Amino acid sequence: MKKFIFSILLLPSICFAQPRVDKAGDGWDLKIDSALSLIKTVDPQKYELLDSVCQEISFWISDFSSNELTKEGVGRIYVAVGDVKLNSINNLATVLVHESLHLYFLRRGIQFHPVREENLCYQYELEFIEKLPNLEEWLKLNTLRQIQLTRQ
Repeated sequence: MKKFIFSILLLPSICFAQPRVDKAGDGWDLKIDSALSLIKTVDPQKYELLDSVCQEISFWISDFSSNELTKEGVGRIYVAVGDVKLNSINNLATVLVHESLHLYFLRRGIQFHPVREENLCYQYELEFIEKLPNLEEWLKLNTLRQIQLTRQ
């Protein structure tokens, strides 16, 4: 598993400018900017992957964050309002890392059973979480729980 995720990072990627962040809420774009900076500092390889697949970050009212690859080829991550309201830059960073791996799979046309893909993305997220300074324990516990729920 770790070999698979590690090999993804070794593949050449086309880097774009930092993703454009929509303005919304009360400084939500600044929180996302902080999360992007955190990713870049803590795990430059994960930031590079995110930067190569995501051009836009937006917000939406949903129970979960998500992503899409538009017909024009624009990779977009949608951050759930609930994730922003948790007031955790670490959580926002993990959301971006998680969703960027989904976008990577979409861009490359790699298809898994949806539950398997979620498991891979949560394991990728956990690798990032384990590098975070000042980690909130609930964040790691949630990721571990999601990994257990998505095991096949």
